[in-house]
Amino acid sequence: MGEFRDRRVPADGREERGDRTAEALLAAGRRIFAELGYHGASVRAIAGAAEVNPALVRYHFGSKEGLYQQVLERAMGGLRERLLRAFIDDASGDLRGRIQAVVRAYLSHLADDRDVPRLIQRALLDRDANLRRIAGEHLRPLLEAARPLVDPEERSEVDELITSMFGALIAPFLYEPLLTDLFGRDVLSPASIQRRQSHLEALIDLVLDRLGAGA
Repeated sequence: MGEFRDRRVPADGREERGDRTAEALLAAGRRIFAELGYHGASVRAIAGAAEVNPALVRYHFGSKEGLYQQVLERAMGGLRERLLRAFIDDASGDLRGRIQAVVRAYLSHLADDRDVPRLIQRALLDRDANLRRIAGEHLRPLLEAARPLVDPEERSEVDELITSMFGALIAPFLYEPLLTDLFGRDVLSPASIQRRQSHLEALIDLVLDRLGAGA
């Protein structure tokens, strides 16, 4: 489950239409799972949003659970690729530069795909084991890549920094209506996101300077 079925059909357009249907269901599922959570989302609502027959959820994904797992895999896989690329390819080589590159990539990813933070929040509130498994599979490689750059005696402090970064990155996207009302400005505007990036980079500098790391 969770994978597209192998549709061996003549080259008459049916396979292409099937792929478009599967993509439409994934897009609709992502929006509705992010809004309502797994239990609140119905196959009928997802199919209706995709403008297809509800039976096609079972055909392409086996079940609502299969569709949900594929949505999470896509969401976390896309995040993983962007963060790893930033950490490995776009940084200066030291810990400070790599963490800052990841922060920039994470902010850009969340700004580009507003469903991701809500999917994560919904799944965590539901204590969804799928998210913990999938997030571990996709995000642990980033942590493993960072380990060699950290003094073993400072790893717990860097873990705390990563935890703080995660919360600080995702909070504006989760609490946007409240924060926008509170501050009287759009907290997700390009200017606001740039300010958040500068703030987080200053926080990274503060922690790493205290550790004497990543100079």
